[in-house]
Amino acid sequence: MDRKIWLSVAAAAIGASLLVAAATAAPTKIQAKKGHAAKGGTFVVEMDSDVDYTDPALDYLSTGWELMYAAACKLYNFPDKEAPAGSHLEPEVAVGLPVISNRGKTYTIKLKSTYKFSDGSKVSASNFVAAMNRLANPKLQSPATPFMDVIAGAQAVVDGKATKISGVNAINATTLQIKLTKPAPDLISRLTMPFFQAIPKSLSGNHDPNGVLTYSSCGPYYFAARTPNKSITLKKNKFYTGGRSANVDTIQVNIGNSLEVALQNVESGASDYAATGVPSTAYATLAAKYGVNKGRLFVKPQLGVQYLAMNHDRPLFKNNPQLKKAVNWAIDRRALLNQSGFLDGTRNDQILPPGLPGAKNVAIYPLEVNARTIAKAKLLAAGHTQDGKAVLWTANRAASLLQAQIYQFNLKQIGLDVSVQAFSRGVQIEKEGTRGAEFDFTTEGWIADYADAYDFINILLSGNTIHESNNNNVAYFNSPKYNKQMTAASNLVGSARQAAYQALDVDITTNDPAWAARSNFNDRIFVSARTRGFTYNPVFSFDYATVFVNK
Repeated sequence: MDRKIWLSVAAAAIGASLLVAAATAAPTKIQAKKGHAAKGGTFVVEMDSDVDYTDPALDYLSTGWELMYAAACKLYNFPDKEAPAGSHLEPEVAVGLPVISNRGKTYTIKLKSTYKFSDGSKVSASNFVAAMNRLANPKLQSPATPFMDVIAGAQAVVDGKATKISGVNAINATTLQIKLTKPAPDLISRLTMPFFQAIPKSLSGNHDPNGVLTYSSCGPYYFAARTPNKSITLKKNKFYTGGRSANVDTIQVNIGNSLEVALQNVESGASDYAATGVPSTAYATLAAKYGVNKGRLFVKPQLGVQYLAMNHDRPLFKNNPQLKKAVNWAIDRRALLNQSGFLDGTRNDQILPPGLPGAKNVAIYPLEVNARTIAKAKLLAAGHTQDGKAVLWTANRAASLLQAQIYQFNLKQIGLDVSVQAFSRGVQIEKEGTRGAEFDFTTEGWIADYADAYDFINILLSGNTIHESNNNNVAYFNSPKYNKQMTAASNLVGSARQAAYQALDVDITTNDPAWAARSNFNDRIFVSARTRGFTYNPVFSFDYATVFVNK
């Protein structure tokens, strides 16, 4: 979802194939003014709504993962660099690339012995084992479990049949072994996700699905304090000896101000970064005032999609492909995009975003509405609208509310009377991710964890990934036919893999759409005048570890 970030433009695969980086955006690194910038100080961040969690096993919001990038240490990570160098994964706690044996099904990884958690304890192979066992524990309901589907023994833990993953073991303090059920060309890329960071022993036995607010981490920073819906504080890890930056002393996140107040605070210098954006109407004014990519406002393309999910657990859309097609014909993609403001993205109607391996632009649904498209939508919907009532969930942000009004108008044309319920972004995600939630539509967005179609089609649409809570498949799309095809596609490599996912994208979108995709989007970043030296990492976006400020 919007819960996952990123323009993940790269994923290195070992053995059968290599996923190639795709980001070529201009650098955003700002050079410091001589004599004014130094390490230290506090970087103040504005968020209009809270992250979902600060627990590494549960956090799955883009804003949360930006913070996790500063706090985590992982086996493999992306460096604090601009594109293209920042999109090539590197060993972090791992000494080097894994030794692969057993026909691609056993990975043996040597670890450095120099990493420490913020409580001073050493990081060893057992901390990575503990992280994976915790992720798979069914009590936690972690959204990471779909990414563990190839790890031997993981499903047994997810199913409650075992307490430890048989395929993940610490051979000794500096040697980790991971056994798979089948070769997985993207395994190392999956391990760069914040889910798979090392965790301290104090966290390993905690399976509370509400997560922890703070914990000891082994990256440049750690979560020192959190008051939900009010503030998050990250402090430097004084035991950190890795090679990453750690410039400011404190990252202070203030939560709850409106986007309008965030704009005022960042423009005046009271705050430094509008992490959840500014009012959509402000971007054109900011671009005219400061330029784009010239010091204050930055715009970067993202490998992601925005869509209207249709809840297949509800009677309205269960076994009702005609109505789902009608929705796709009815929505006004231009008007919807316009509400998001200047340079928000480009219109699209498919699952896979342009630039992703396997993506192919096919004209399936209209990007412009007119009398002909509305007539087509009405014809498809006729006799398929049930009682004509529907509930749409969205975020309580100005642009989202305006888009909800457009959806109401568009869907009224095909016989649906839509009532809108708005929530803070974190609450929306939590509620819609709980199976049985009483919505028919929910507005969503998804940015790649890594550049592979699996991360869009299998993660967002496979019925095999549906849990009681923390679901990414918020359409609750569960087609035995497509589930089988998704699994088959995930076993392929290279051009065959791309072709299989391309076919799935076109087939699902054309014949049994789970969503009405509307656009692909950009990352728009507004920072204060005193912000000097941040790096835009092409995978993890805003790089807090590299920020320094004029004092």
